[in-house]
Amino acid sequence: MNKPDFHFPKTLEKLKRGGPAVTLPKDAGMVIAYSGIGKDSKVVELGTGTGFMTVQLANIVKEVITYEKRREFAELAKQNIKKAGLNNVVIKEQDVLKGFDDEDVDLVFCDIAEAEKIVENAYSILKKDGCFAAHCLNIEQAKSLFLELKKHFKDVFMTECMTREYEVRDFGTRPQHFGLMHTAYLVFAKK
Repeated sequence: MNKPDFHFPKTLEKLKRGGPAVTLPKDAGMVIAYSGIGKDSKVVELGTGTGFMTVQLANIVKEVITYEKRREFAELAKQNIKKAGLNNVVIKEQDVLKGFDDEDVDLVFCDIAEAEKIVENAYSILKKDGCFAAHCLNIEQAKSLFLELKKHFKDVFMTECMTREYEVRDFGTRPQHFGLMHTAYLVFAKK
């Protein structure tokens, strides 16, 4: 079986992968669309990882402040952000479970285990009508986060984005036999 082609845009093709999972464009697109962020937005990202989502966010917003507790991931992300030619990103090497202190944020994007533990802090730094979005790898993580968000936020919902490619021929166009379906549960909430 061939690995799926993620169809990364040029910006992401040149970035180095390794270690943590990356947020694919299909999921990043949903976060961007549902949060309503744009050129004047300030974003806090919890869990930088390789910096793939950081780059996707920084390409469209005014500022991204991103937190990563593991030095090797922070270093990889710094290299990737530099390759992408971005200068609107601040990387903080710190464990967000011990706190983070930004303010007046349009979006908090979370890609960490035990995300339910940072909900109150995330709520406190968001602007009125700001958005919280999370990338959860398993349903148990998504459920815990969802239930905690319901205690503080309005309009809490969970979704996923599944895509499939098509084999296009002169005769017999149909879905390909293999594809990239589930990658993550996406959990959203509005302040």
